[in-house]
Amino acid sequence: MRHHRKTLTLALGLGIALATVLGTASAAQAQYAPGYYPPPPPPPPPPRGVYRSGVIFGGGVGVGGFWYSECGDLCGFALSGELHIGGMIAPRLALMGDFWEGFHPFSNDAYNGSGTTYNGIYTLAAQYWPTDNLWLKGGIGFGHLSIDSDAGTLDDSGFAFMLAAGIELFQAYNYAMDLQLRYANATYNGAGSDSAGDTNMFTVMLGFNWY
Repeated sequence: MRHHRKTLTLALGLGIALATVLGTASAAQAQYAPGYYPPPPPPPPPPRGVYRSGVIFGGGVGVGGFWYSECGDLCGFALSGELHIGGMIAPRLALMGDFWEGFHPFSNDAYNGSGTTYNGIYTLAAQYWPTDNLWLKGGIGFGHLSIDSDAGTLDDSGFAFMLAAGIELFQAYNYAMDLQLRYANATYNGAGSDSAGDTNMFTVMLGFNWY
């Protein structure tokens, strides 16, 4: 009887041990079976900053002024606006048309009465980003000066160039808002004393750009 019990106990122990080994092997096999691998890691986040490609366009508004020799009340403080459209020709270089206009209201001028002086600078410009959020721009084209007053209208045109620099204060995937400083010079050579001659224009501007 004792021998039978001892045999039964030994058989039961072997059965438990065998079941444990088989269970461990099954768990290990299930861990590496198809469909049981851990999920892949999430994709990396998109790069920070703005992505510039293809067509670009935008505009800006600001304050500044323009002056020419002996302009009196016809020049001085001016409100400004600009529009630009073009395309990226390299990862950090764009070519565009840049259209910048300033206007100066005046009143009680001795010869012209009241009116508004407009000075526009229209150039083919290249814009380059030496860093991710700093850009430099330069362009050549022509300027157009118009004085619309009680005494009549004066128009003059001439060669002009433009220089600008800006820093992008806010960047999204295809949008940037910048603070920029602009300077332009136009040479007007109209007949007689009506010509404005050498005219300088400055503006501090807040710009909005889409890429």
